[in-house]
Amino acid sequence: MKLFAAPLLLAFSAVHAAAEEEGLTYTPNNDVTAHSKIALDQLDIVDLIKAGNATDALDIYKNGKNREGKSLQGMARKDWVAAEIEAVSEYDANAALFNQGDGEPFLDSFNLDAMHCNGTFAGQNDAMCAISAQKNLLCTGLLYAQYEGVQAIQYSNEKNWDELFAFWNGVYDETVDTRVNSGGPGAVQQSRDNDFGTSFRQDSLQAIIDGQAAFAGDSVNTAKLTTAYEAFKKANLATFVQATLKYSSLFDAAGLEQDLVDKKWGEGYTYFRCGAGLMDPELALYINYVLDPRDKMDMTLTAKETHCKIVNKMLSLPEIGMGLTLDDLNVQSIKEDCGITDFTHAEGAYSKGSGNERAYIPVIGMFVVFGMYVAGYYVVTKAQPTINKY
Repeated sequence: MKLFAAPLLLAFSAVHAAAEEEGLTYTPNNDVTAHSKIALDQLDIVDLIKAGNATDALDIYKNGKNREGKSLQGMARKDWVAAEIEAVSEYDANAALFNQGDGEPFLDSFNLDAMHCNGTFAGQNDAMCAISAQKNLLCTGLLYAQYEGVQAIQYSNEKNWDELFAFWNGVYDETVDTRVNSGGPGAVQQSRDNDFGTSFRQDSLQAIIDGQAAFAGDSVNTAKLTTAYEAFKKANLATFVQATLKYSSLFDAAGLEQDLVDKKWGEGYTYFRCGAGLMDPELALYINYVLDPRDKMDMTLTAKETHCKIVNKMLSLPEIGMGLTLDDLNVQSIKEDCGITDFTHAEGAYSKGSGNERAYIPVIGMFVVFGMYVAGYYVVTKAQPTINKY
């Protein structure tokens, strides 16, 4: 069994989010400090990888450390059906796209393969394995936050809503740990906002605040809560699309050493996985095929080729997902990179796209996976009212 053979020079900085400094804050009505501490496990895992101690990193992943009786692996293996969740389409959309055929939950399979640098990562170098494991823990946190959001709606339970915040944000109380607002998906939002001059972290916070306002005494405004939850997901989708576009434009630059190619490639692909279940299913299927590095070890890279394929595919569809378009992301440099004059998306429910673009979608198994994924996606949508270290 192969673990990381060398440390990867990665570190998380404690992010004291600008959104809070500008006055947008969230105070849970329930004590969810214990839940927020799971983000510290991720930070500790990254520190151990940096120190070259993969054995202890794996132990924390499996057994937990900072939140008693809970672990990131337990979150990655959460069975929504067994938990009696009625609306499982958000989980199913990801599972249809990413299940590896081993009968194991897709998040945990990816985490373990990346941590051991075997299985679907066999033959990849340590840089790609390490960054993929690190970033997929963020995907684990985001999907678990969604799990809490779905529960909050199903059970009209405000504590679940506060837990959504805790898993998304990480520690929010400095008396618990000084690494506040760090280690969760919300920190990625702050980093991408810094990169692109956007405010999607603030949008997420506003959505969480709006959801809290749906609870009044013993009653809950379900429509208002559902609207807030959809806004939360859309803001996070925007961030992870930005991350996908950022790193897909960097990994194949001319002159990069192989470790840096693999690090940026793994980073971009894993960030894509975090938001894929919220994308238009045809787009997610396409990006998964062209960006997944694990079956492209002998591929000859051309600068920005994959990046521009992704951009063109986005424009061949009416939207990226959840009503989001490229114009919403403040990614204007893409126009020059890919020879695009404007970000006009195709009109209609589905665009036919170009024959060349569609030729890249694998044929074998596509219709089964795509059919499952579309079904999950539309159940969800029908109900709708500086280089950073993350």
